[in-house]
Amino acid sequence: MPQIPAQISDITTEWLNQVLPSDVGRVKGFDVTRFGTGVGILGELARLTLDYVDGPGAGPATLVAKCQSPAPENQFLAQAMGFYLREVNFYRDVADRLSIRVPKPYHVDCGADGLPFVLLIEEITDAYCPDQITGLTLNEAERILGTAAKLHAAFWETPELYELTWLPPMNNPLYKAGKAMAEAQWPHFKEHFGPRLDGAMLDALHRACDLYPDMLDWWVQQGHQTFTHTDCRAENYLFGGSAGADTITMIDFQLSTRHVGAWDVCNLLAASLTPEMRRKHEDHLIRHYFDTVSELAGDKPGFKGYSLDRLWYDYRAALLQQGVAQVITSNLQGGNERGDELLEELHMRPLIAAMDHNVGAIVKDIK
Repeated sequence: MPQIPAQISDITTEWLNQVLPSDVGRVKGFDVTRFGTGVGILGELARLTLDYVDGPGAGPATLVAKCQSPAPENQFLAQAMGFYLREVNFYRDVADRLSIRVPKPYHVDCGADGLPFVLLIEEITDAYCPDQITGLTLNEAERILGTAAKLHAAFWETPELYELTWLPPMNNPLYKAGKAMAEAQWPHFKEHFGPRLDGAMLDALHRACDLYPDMLDWWVQQGHQTFTHTDCRAENYLFGGSAGADTITMIDFQLSTRHVGAWDVCNLLAASLTPEMRRKHEDHLIRHYFDTVSELAGDKPGFKGYSLDRLWYDYRAALLQQGVAQVITSNLQGGNERGDELLEELHMRPLIAAMDHNVGAIVKDIK
């Protein structure tokens, strides 16, 4: 088997000709344009502009290449949590069975333990990506939630969901090990974020970190499991472009898990809207998601009994779990000024939402 490139700079013309499908023309050279600076926290991204032996039209003009993050801390987290393995398996097993639009994979591979890791996927040209830091508009948030609802409805407590043995449930051993990671990061987290949180929130988070393995077991016991994107944030959705003017393309499946749909709802609203926008439109957007997923999954036996009230409860519980995730990932490196600013918003906004919803009250429910 061809050696897997560790970084974008390791990709060669010879390697491309070894791994690209037979219906793609032979490559005689390519140019690299790096992008996603301050966006791809767990991966290195670049556009490959391909020059074919037989000239233009022998294959796609461009591809997106994705390799492991060059930051050792980010690599360690992604490998320990199985993120790279997960994205490869998504493109191998799931991508072609979804009604939602995802990039076409041309080559995906990784080492047995997840490193090195490489994707060669379709570039959605001329699409626009909302800015995470600026935050989503109401229309963008509605459309992303509608897309996530299609993914959730397709797998909501279905036999097919449980056949994806590589898709981890929330209570998998690697995630349970997050307790030790949270404990190790707590002093740094408290020093950096603590001054902006109230005492009750800090106490609830500290308790939730201690209960984290129990929380993950509790989530699975709640039922209503589905395939969740689990990184449902603004910059993982592309609008329009070559995929179609009215199309949203979902990207980046490294964090996909078997979890409740409310996690993606919470992830999007808490981190991809400014706190002011979220407070103004949260009720409407949660109702919008519920109505959409109910229409799509209402005939599935596993969906029966799921209510808007239950969605709201799950949303608050997801905010509590997200608080622990913020502790675990509080030492991630952005790689540059924009990346650092992005990470700051990704961490702080959900913590503000958690305080708004008094999530500490849910700690008592975890048994």
